Amino acid sequence: MLIGIFTSARSLAPMETHDHIEAIASTGLSGDRYATGQGFYSGVKEWDAHVSLIASEPFNQLKAQHGVLLDPRALRRNLLTRGVDLASLIGRKFRIGRAIFQGRKEWPPCAHIVKFSGRVEIFKYLAKQCGIGADVLEGGEIKVGDRIVLLPA
Repeated sequence: MLIGIFTSARSLAPMETHDHIEAIASTGLSGDRYATGQGFYSGVKEWDAHVSLIASEPFNQLKAQHGVLLDPRALRRNLLTRGVDLASLIGRKFRIGRAIFQGRKEWPPCAHIVKFSGRVEIFKYLAKQCGIGADVLEGGEIKVGDRIVLLPA
């Protein structure tokens, strides 16, 4: 399930929270830095996905096991999920709301995010659990509470 939607107008601007947003085919989320070419990695083909998804479960485990409270927005991902095996979406098409996405690859944290946030525990605890990048194949509105549905191959 989609439990959070976040965008930022430019690379170092704060993340904004949305209840719903338009996913734009071949572009990204309306107003987001990667949709407008203002992201830190915009133009870097390998890291210039339309959207990024991250699971909420590692953040809950981090708090329970290590007492570390970290807001998922610190990782500057767009879509926060719960109860979804994000790795299973890599290379597959999936639907969120009215939009269709294609999972690209794992999306580990980078030095830019750690430097920007000042949270070194991102590398220590979350390096292997930081979600995936995806492209928007068909646009449409997505909203918090939407199910994430794997489409037939």
